[in-house]
Amino acid sequence: MGYTNVYCFKGGIPEWRSFNYPLTANEGYAAIKVMKISPKKLYALLEQDSSIYVLDVRPIDCGRENIFIKGSIICPMDYLADWHHNIPKDAKIVVSDWTNKKSILAAKFLISKGYNVLCVLKGGIVRWRDEKLPFTHVEDSPTHDPALCAD
Repeated sequence: MGYTNVYCFKGGIPEWRSFNYPLTANEGYAAIKVMKISPKKLYALLEQDSSIYVLDVRPIDCGRENIFIKGSIICPMDYLADWHHNIPKDAKIVVSDWTNKKSILAAKFLISKGYNVLCVLKGGIVRWRDEKLPFTHVEDSPTHDPALCAD
């Protein structure tokens, strides 16, 4: 990726804390609650309400299948801070990702910016696929330019 001089604190945050190094936590951000919805319930919701805004925040070129819920807006988490203003403020948003690891963080970020996030997809697109719900392939993923996040 072109990075040089990258370091890792072995042991992560728990070890950092054990050395009593300073740590800042945003209590308000941590307190934001995010609901989760099962793939089948989301599918039923999407069938009832076509205005639901499904935002997929998976990284680009992550080496996984390029499958998405039909109609998803693709904006990798890395670009969300610069790109979120493109999301209509009145949208009812559901956030998805590959296995539900980044979607909660994206949802909290959007909620903190005043967006109406209904929930995140429980288990991500992997669970959606495994439950044999319909998906679409996106062959031409957007490039790493945040201006090119795709719909």
